[in-house]
Amino acid sequence: MTTRARLVSPPRSTTLVPAARFGAVLFWVSLVSASCAYRPARFRDRPPVADARDMTPIPTPAFRWVPESVYLSEVYLHRPIRDTLDVDPIPPAGDVNSMDELPYSSWFVPRAVDVGTMARGPDAAGPPRPPFTVLSDTARAVAQAGFSISDARGQRYEMVIDPPDRPEMRTGAVAIAARLVWALGLNTLAAYVILARPEYFWRSETGTPDVPGMLTAGAPSVLGSYRVTALAMPPSEWLGYAPESGTRKDDPNDVVPHEDRRVLRSLKVFASWMALSGLGPPKTMDRYVGGPGEGHVVHFLTGLDDALGTDDVVRVTDLPPGQGGGSTLVRLFTLGLAPNPPRRPTQIEIPALGELESDVDPGGFGPSTPYEPADRLTSADGYWAAKRIAALSSAHIALAIEAGKLSDRRARQGIQNALEARRERVVRYWFERVTPVEIARHEGRRLELRDQAIRYGLATATTTDYYVDFLTGDGDRVGDKLSIEPRGDTFEVTVPENALEAAGDYLVVRIVARRNYRRAPRAFAVHFSTVGGKLKLVGLRH
Repeated sequence: MTTRARLVSPPRSTTLVPAARFGAVLFWVSLVSASCAYRPARFRDRPPVADARDMTPIPTPAFRWVPESVYLSEVYLHRPIRDTLDVDPIPPAGDVNSMDELPYSSWFVPRAVDVGTMARGPDAAGPPRPPFTVLSDTARAVAQAGFSISDARGQRYEMVIDPPDRPEMRTGAVAIAARLVWALGLNTLAAYVILARPEYFWRSETGTPDVPGMLTAGAPSVLGSYRVTALAMPPSEWLGYAPESGTRKDDPNDVVPHEDRRVLRSLKVFASWMALSGLGPPKTMDRYVGGPGEGHVVHFLTGLDDALGTDDVVRVTDLPPGQGGGSTLVRLFTLGLAPNPPRRPTQIEIPALGELESDVDPGGFGPSTPYEPADRLTSADGYWAAKRIAALSSAHIALAIEAGKLSDRRARQGIQNALEARRERVVRYWFERVTPVEIARHEGRRLELRDQAIRYGLATATTTDYYVDFLTGDGDRVGDKLSIEPRGDTFEVTVPENALEAAGDYLVVRIVARRNYRRAPRAFAVHFSTVGGKLKLVGLRH
């Protein structure tokens, strides 16, 4: 046995009780009062959706583009007014299945990534083969300067180059972030770090970028070769950005409003971990994959050369001259009229390492421009994203860093240390906002459950206990309440016979974790249909 379970009964006298027991009494009083009006949603007795089936052939949708002025007026004026007048609560994500997971879709691929798969990376076109034809198309998947090419096979790529004073920083960051994003299950472009000589590129027509000039204006060459990262573009047609709200009206497969997609809401969590600057439509790319009338829309996350703090690098030349001399004391005595202190220039000892701090505030982190899906992030969405980050081990992170081909060991170690520290903070923050429990096994009336916080070392069994109650489909409590003290990361719950008999055709097992006598803000609910006195799992929610 991994647990000690006991029935919970009210105290037999009105004498004072120790603080721990008094806390438990208050907990149950609050739980009873909260559950009086609680009516759980009922799941249909159907298998969970594993495939969203949103890749059926459709006609090619129209290109969609919103001018920046229109977009900014929408996010800073129109949407705040609508949100102020909208009194409805934020709904749960609409793209999850009955097991509280995202199915396979054109937005998300639930990959099982072991270390071997992580080392190999995505099955894509591979690095470009010279000679390269420079195209006049603007690089759309790159946040900063870049250009487009077609290689000897006709495969298209978008190229990332480094700033002149930060060799390997952006080219490494985009390759590392692309591997991590791919492992998390999102669609992104495969990235390949290569060395290219100026003579590999030739301009096919007037108006194409002066690539040799761009290369020489960037980081210095090494023995005549320039380091670039090539982003492999799948054979497809660009349709513009993914709208941050609503759906694409000309895509019948797009049926869930984007602001209510967990995959988009969770971008805030992923971005906080990887120090990805900026979120919003410019970080997305919709492409029509397949022949005319035979393809479908696939949604990509792009602009990853802004990850790992590369967009937060502050150079000495970036600081305004003659500003920033005022200390805190000087500003106090001048009533704030003294100029702000200057931002500290980023270290230059390790050029390949951006402004990547080990500390992060997951709750306060947010994009510089409002992004509606991120603003609607719920605790359940955040837990789902944190769970996927926690599943990536230190070995996974190290293999992603190897994809960046950084020559400086200090940069590799700095990124590893920062990502591991940020992972711990992000995962801990979101795990504390739910009861982070998953079903390990279900057999008869017995449930074996695993506490993810204990599993990943974010909590201990000695300071954890669980309260379990049983509800009918109408929210009425049945059976005996349980208090469980785990002995490890797994514990068992056995549904009492009286609860099963009184449940009718539907039973909800509700579990609430406590750490150091503090109740988790949200319960973990397991839903069963009862058929012939047997329990059939039909859904769960965090």
